[in-house]
Amino acid sequence: MKRFLNHSVKEAFDHLPSGVCFFNKNGTLTLCNYQMYWVFFALTGTDLQSKPEFDELLESRAEEIQRDGDVFLSGDGRAWQFAQEEITVQDGNVYTQVTASDVTELYNRQKELEEDNKKLAEDAQRIRRLSANIISLIREEEILNMKMRVHDDIGRSVIATRQFLQQGRPMEELDVAPWKNAVRLLKHENELSEEQDAVDQLMNAAYSLGIKVSIDGSFPEDDAAKDVFISVIRECMTNAVRHAGAKELYVRLTWDHITATVSITNSGAAPAKEIVEGGGLTSLRILVKKSDGTMELKTVPRFQLTVSVPVRLEEKK
Repeated sequence: MKRFLNHSVKEAFDHLPSGVCFFNKNGTLTLCNYQMYWVFFALTGTDLQSKPEFDELLESRAEEIQRDGDVFLSGDGRAWQFAQEEITVQDGNVYTQVTASDVTELYNRQKELEEDNKKLAEDAQRIRRLSANIISLIREEEILNMKMRVHDDIGRSVIATRQFLQQGRPMEELDVAPWKNAVRLLKHENELSEEQDAVDQLMNAAYSLGIKVSIDGSFPEDDAAKDVFISVIRECMTNAVRHAGAKELYVRLTWDHITATVSITNSGAAPAKEIVEGGGLTSLRILVKKSDGTMELKTVPRFQLTVSVPVRLEEKK
């Protein structure tokens, strides 16, 4: 009966799904089930006989041993992870128990997750590049619209001057202010070329609107973050002139290798009531969100817009 019981225990031990073996204090293999024999042979091509052989497998970086960190890969596509601990039996003898667990499903899911994360990162990079291109197109469209307005003003000034001369009126009565304004705007518009820096274009636009932009700090080196800030400043500049009658825009820029922040106020009148975000501010919020950033709007004690975006210097080409 006892022999039958021992046989049943050994049979159950041999058919465990995990590999299990025991070494005595001298490193000699005293007990090992079929699964552990199979795993060791599948990884090394040799039979397991001693603890030093097992330690050599764990420390091996040989090309014929397929491993990914602490996970070992057998030829049948399965992944295995080893664990060992010392146990003391009733007679006081100490043994080292080694187990080999089948972690194939977990390993495959981890690799799928890594691949998904890689694709998400690539998609995010494409979105940032697309956002930067959109910002550039919007900027070019704004410049083109302003040029069209300037040329329209000149056209009207030409017609008005011709009528003035045809009527034979004295030249000192001619209002030349529209001419001077149109020529001033046209001069600065002609300076807006593709080679110009976005900051120069921003300053030219401020000059055209009649507002002074004071910048404390420097723009981040990350082009995507810089483009977002240019769009934010441009929108605040337009709103400050249109809604607050501001003559100056105050811009504070701070950034490090993780986050860039721009905070904007103006010299105009404080908002009389809570600001309801319209098309411009809503578009800014969408742009900031696409850049994984945050946007905070305050109206008390005066208008203040703060935008923070992540800095990704490693992606700069």
